[in-house]
Amino acid sequence: MITSYQFVKFREDSFVEFHRSLTEINTVSCFDFEDSVLDFKTNDSNRYKSDHREKVLKFLNKFKVKILKTWLGFRINEYGTNRYFDDIEAIRSLGNIKIRCIFLSNCSSVEVLKTFLESTEDIRYDEVIPIIESNEAFNNLEEIIKFKDPRFKNIAFGHCDYNLSCDLFPFIHQDNPKYWYWIEKFATLCKKENIGFINSIYLNVNHNDYFTLMLKNTSKFFDNWGQITLTTEQSKTCYNFKNDQTINLPEFNYMRTDSVEEFAGKIITLFEKYNPEGKGYSVMPDTRTFISPHEYVAAKRFLNK
Repeated sequence: MITSYQFVKFREDSFVEFHRSLTEINTVSCFDFEDSVLDFKTNDSNRYKSDHREKVLKFLNKFKVKILKTWLGFRINEYGTNRYFDDIEAIRSLGNIKIRCIFLSNCSSVEVLKTFLESTEDIRYDEVIPIIESNEAFNNLEEIIKFKDPRFKNIAFGHCDYNLSCDLFPFIHQDNPKYWYWIEKFATLCKKENIGFINSIYLNVNHNDYFTLMLKNTSKFFDNWGQITLTTEQSKTCYNFKNDQTINLPEFNYMRTDSVEEFAGKIITLFEKYNPEGKGYSVMPDTRTFISPHEYVAAKRFLNK
């Protein structure tokens, strides 16, 4: 069975019931201290991230008694930043709330993983999940995966950050064969060291058939793996997934007939149209497709070359 890690938003009026419904489909409710608040217009991410963190703490403490014994997850900011240390203190302040996992953003080396584990021995969490999100981290992948600690059981891939780190545009998503070359390297090392793999997000949440095809492709590489999800529908699909399903779909083309320049322009226009404040992911309401802030930055970088 696939474990899903769903990044959730505040549902103050129904969070307890919502969270419990996710546990019933083998899904961890994850709060995002990192990508959920990226501000590219006023360059004030520190303030937005601080405000978001405080809202999460207030929110969870309000429901602490009801969620005390259920699993929660967090994604924290990159090691070495002030936000990283603030995130650690925030999680520490939650006391005896049972934390399933802490996603460690852009874990670039085994030293970062070691330092995190050594500095959080007093925090009650089941596992740390380093996310490979940069070219440096990918180059250090073998060394990271070889590291042994009972709290290190899975490694995750963040393909949007990785594309940006490699200065790629258009981004390579799951529809591109190159994506699966990256996954093959994870598979070889994970199997050798008995480490589980957690696959990157699938942005086109309205294309459930293609999401299922991505799950089927991933299942060819791993026996022990999970999936980061953006919606409850995606989490349910993971829960009900059977790898013997027959799926025949036409090739999916993100760019259609656009030139790269036209595609870059559309990314920028749509991101700003549906996210006028410039914070976090944009969601196009007609297609429910997510545009990552990373691809927005890459598109602007491409047109400015």
